[in-house]
Amino acid sequence: MDEVSLKVIFSEILRGYTLVTSHDSYGKIKIKHFTNFDSAELDIKNHYFLQKAKEQGLPTREDKVQYLLNENIWNDEKNKEILTLKSTVAGLRNSKSKVFLKAHIDQINSQLEEAQLKLSQKELEKEDLIGFCAESYASRRINEHYMQKALIKANDTPLFDEEEFEELDESKMMELISIYNKNIKKFESTNLKKISLAGFFTNIFYLCENNAHTFFGKSLVNLTFYQIELFGYGRYFKSMLESSDNKIPEDIKEDPEKIIEWFDSSKSAKEVLEKGKNAGQEGSASTLVGATKEDLKRLGLDNPGETMSLAKKAAEKGGKLNMEDMMKLHGM
Repeated sequence: MDEVSLKVIFSEILRGYTLVTSHDSYGKIKIKHFTNFDSAELDIKNHYFLQKAKEQGLPTREDKVQYLLNENIWNDEKNKEILTLKSTVAGLRNSKSKVFLKAHIDQINSQLEEAQLKLSQKELEKEDLIGFCAESYASRRINEHYMQKALIKANDTPLFDEEEFEELDESKMMELISIYNKNIKKFESTNLKKISLAGFFTNIFYLCENNAHTFFGKSLVNLTFYQIELFGYGRYFKSMLESSDNKIPEDIKEDPEKIIEWFDSSKSAKEVLEKGKNAGQEGSASTLVGATKEDLKRLGLDNPGETMSLAKKAAEKGGKLNMEDMMKLHGM
């Protein structure tokens, strides 16, 4: 996604809503970004819908799973397989954060992708067999209620009350769902991470000194989930830059996941080197067994003279580095 699009997303997060134009008679519609208060209301509604489903005789998810086990349509071995795959995925993610050679990282990424695919397929197989239950009924109803609460007019009044929303025909409902999904998809975590690394964000973020109230101008309890998530990523990447001694490689500067991967591998390499020094080994790469020239360059170890010393840079700046200094040191 280009910078202009990210700026638009950022401005919508700051406002707390997304303004869209409907092709129907609704005109301009606001899609409200929810807060913890909205979430609490939805939780109450979800409980109501779940109880209603049970009262109407719909079996619960647990009932359906037990039926599948009793009829031998599903079994404990398949449940264990899902648990094993979950454990494998968690283990691979943990291992990935501790290795530093690119060949090892690529190998783990391949294994991780394969394990995640198998896990998704197995979970989907189970969900298909469970089918419609009280929980899925409640989920469908809460999604509809979510839509009704999220869609508001330009003057901040509801687009529909509950009765009007219930009476919408299928074509109208599908149009509104399409509008909603199309305009909410852009707030996925990947884009929020990219925003938190963009100059237009960091230029003002470092001024707030990690104070969300200063940044958004409102109390924490009134922040939307997107605002909370974005601020969290801002703090995360800021902390990462502050604790790294090396510049982020040019080819990954716009890829948050690659930056996280690079930071974890650099940290692991540093820990291995420290252990090597404590064991009396000499040479910066002597304990990085199997490291290629490309690995050393990526980790900032091919030319020790070029490795940044944050302590030295801080001393040059009077003992403290601000966020702008950190970004410049990392070439961003």
